[in-house]
Amino acid sequence: MNHSSPGSLPVFQIEAGSIPEAYYEALKAVHFGGHTLRTQYDRRNSDGTFLDPSGKDARVGIRIRDPFAQPRFPALSYCERGKYIAEFLGAKDHLVVPYRELLRRVREGEEFEATEWPYCYHQRLAAYPRSDGTTMDQLELILDKLAKDPITRRAVATTRVPEIDLFMVSDMPCLGEVQLRAIEDEQGRLVLNMHTMWRSRDLYKAWGDNLIGITNLQARLAARLAVKTGREVRVGPYSESNGSLHIYGQDYKTKGMDRFFTRFPTCESFLQRARTSESLCELEIVPQLEDLLAETTWKFPPAALELIRGLIDDYRSGRFLP
Repeated sequence: MNHSSPGSLPVFQIEAGSIPEAYYEALKAVHFGGHTLRTQYDRRNSDGTFLDPSGKDARVGIRIRDPFAQPRFPALSYCERGKYIAEFLGAKDHLVVPYRELLRRVREGEEFEATEWPYCYHQRLAAYPRSDGTTMDQLELILDKLAKDPITRRAVATTRVPEIDLFMVSDMPCLGEVQLRAIEDEQGRLVLNMHTMWRSRDLYKAWGDNLIGITNLQARLAARLAVKTGREVRVGPYSESNGSLHIYGQDYKTKGMDRFFTRFPTCESFLQRARTSESLCELEIVPQLEDLLAETTWKFPPAALELIRGLIDDYRSGRFLP
């Protein structure tokens, strides 16, 4: 569905059965129907002339009926997915600069070292920075709300810290909000639905990897809710809204987006190249997690090392290969 008029962004709503299917349909909608628009990241030469063509942009809502449907991993990826999963679940939260120091640096426009980060998504959700120097675990609090009252609509966590984010020179978090809903199915089980809100999203190079990471979080939150309630909780649909879901103009030539629909003329052709969780477990996910354990750059504290080892065990045991 596309709703647009002059002077406005097109709006699309996508319904899909799996992550790879949603990925293809989103790329098709934004590529063929998105608004042609420049970005702050388009490169220019010395006289100010743009070197990159304009990209495509749209507001897009997406619902995936089963985010763990197989094959789950899209053929398109621009990161080491095993390492990214660990990051999305908190392995690099220790790199975030403490709140008061971060506030000072942001206000004074100081640069960050490679091992000093202004935020991680998981850190903002599980260790939200408060002005008194303490942190708040929003994920634990919203799970408690659901455990006490499964029909609540107040299980919402935010990443937004306006007094920091609005003054950052580089970028504020793309992920803004996470809402959990627990819906009872016909067998009396709780089904954990997740909805997220994103201000901006690189569709071609980041969306698929984002989805693998955040739905891993959804599965782990479902497991934690099962412990809190003493009931069976399964992973349900995942949905999201995007204020800007875009394809950068430079990615058409430099990253091959201009050939994407030649390589994959149909959704079925894209799905045929997707990989199952089981096939990628020992081929990609576990080896990358083991490499991460051996890295010295990030100076992982004991809790992070324990998290990474737990992920390796989860994948090898099949707990997260539904």
